[in-house]
Amino acid sequence: MTNREAILRLSVNAGDGLAMTSLRDNNAKVIRAGVTRYFGVGPVADKAELVLMQRMADHARSYELQENPDQWLARCVNTECDRLRNEGIHDKANID
Repeated sequence: MTNREAILRLSVNAGDGLAMTSLRDNNAKVIRAGVTRYFGVGPVADKAELVLMQRMADHARSYELQENPDQWLARCVNTECDRLRNEGIHDKANID
């Protein structure tokens, strides 16, 4: 399944496991690079990757047909990793 097909399927059903798996497998290097850049490696990064995949599925409805699916995915990875990291910083600040 192509990235475009996977994103379109996720835009209809964010719980489409086959489309999510296809998107993750097709873009493993891009996704892992983004997660590593923001979270390093280890259990936190692994959890962040799972959350990232679900958030990308949830945001698939924002994909426009004229967009390049690879560019959309790369932008989405960076945006969601940044949000996740910021949420973690805010959570830590509010614990004290």
